[in-house]
Amino acid sequence: MQHEDIENLAVILNNSGHYRVTKKYQRPEYYNTGNEDDKMIGVFLDIEATGLSYTQDKLIELGMVKFEYNRHGSIFRLLDDFSGYQDPGSPIPEYITKLTGINDDTVRSHKIQESAVANYLQDVDLIIAHNAQFDRTFLETTFPSLPAKAWGCLMYDVDWDKEEISSRKLEYIAYKFGFFHEGHRAINDCLAGVHLLAQQLPKSQEPVLKELLTQSAAIRFKLYAVNSPYDSKELLKARGYRWSMNQNDKYRASWSIELIEDKVAEEINYLRSSIYNTSAINIPVEIVDAHSRFSSTNDKSNNHVKYRDKLEWFQKLCTS
Repeated sequence: MQHEDIENLAVILNNSGHYRVTKKYQRPEYYNTGNEDDKMIGVFLDIEATGLSYTQDKLIELGMVKFEYNRHGSIFRLLDDFSGYQDPGSPIPEYITKLTGINDDTVRSHKIQESAVANYLQDVDLIIAHNAQFDRTFLETTFPSLPAKAWGCLMYDVDWDKEEISSRKLEYIAYKFGFFHEGHRAINDCLAGVHLLAQQLPKSQEPVLKELLTQSAAIRFKLYAVNSPYDSKELLKARGYRWSMNQNDKYRASWSIELIEDKVAEEINYLRSSIYNTSAINIPVEIVDAHSRFSSTNDKSNNHVKYRDKLEWFQKLCTS
C-alpha cells in the first residue's frame, strides 16, 4: 500500500468516529515560516537519571533540542540538538534500564563536559522541560556553574485539566494530540515535547507554547504553612500544598504552595479561617520568578529585594 493510500485511510478512520489513529512522530522540516525580527531561541531539555532524588541519584543522559519561537507562541523551526551520556559511577538500577534501555555498558566512561552544556545554552532565552522540577534540579546538581536561565514546565504551565486532558504524562498528552514516539530516551522526549508545544489546545484554541509562555512568566508567591496543626494536613493536601523535605529549602519539613498574585489574598483568608483560626498569621513567603523557579540552588533572597513592593503587600495581607 502506498503512503498516500495509508494517509487517506487514516483520515477515513478518524472521521468515522469509531477509531482514533495515532501517527509515529516524524521530525518536521519546519512548523511555521516567517522572517520576524522578534524570534527567540528556546530549548526543550530532558534528563534520564538513576532515580528520582537529585540529592542521591545521578544523571545518566542529557538531551536538548533548540527551536525558534516568538512571544505569540509560534514555533518556526528546529535547530541543533545536544545529546550525551554520563557515567554515574555506580550500577544503574535494573528498573531504570527496563524503562530507558540505558545500562552500565551504555554509559561506561562517558562524561558530559559542563563547558559544552554552557556553550550550547549560551544563546537560549528559555529552557522548557516536561517536568522542570525534576530536570532543573538534576541539571544544576550535575553542572553547578551553569548561569541561571528562565524555565518553563510543560507539565504544570499548561492547564491540561481545563483542556480535558486527564493525565500529565508526556506519552498520554502526545496520544491526545494524535502521535506517539519512542519515550524515555532524552532526545526523543525533547522532540516530542517541542512537537506538543507547536500544537493548538483543543478548548482554548491557543498554541500550547503561548499558554506556557504566559504562565511561566508569572511572578509566584511560595507560601509556607509553617506550624500548621497536624490534623490540617489533609485539608492542605487537597488544596494543592506539598510537603517539603528539600534540604536546600529554607522552610523544609513544612507544607508549601506556589500561587500567582491574583490567588494570594484568597489563600491568606483560607489559612486564617480554616487552618490557623486567627486573624493575624505569620506565613513565610518566597517570591519566585522564571529564573528562580524549580531551582534547588538558586538563591531566592535576591528576589526579596527585586520584588520588595510585592513582599510588603503580602505582609500587610497577613497582618491586616
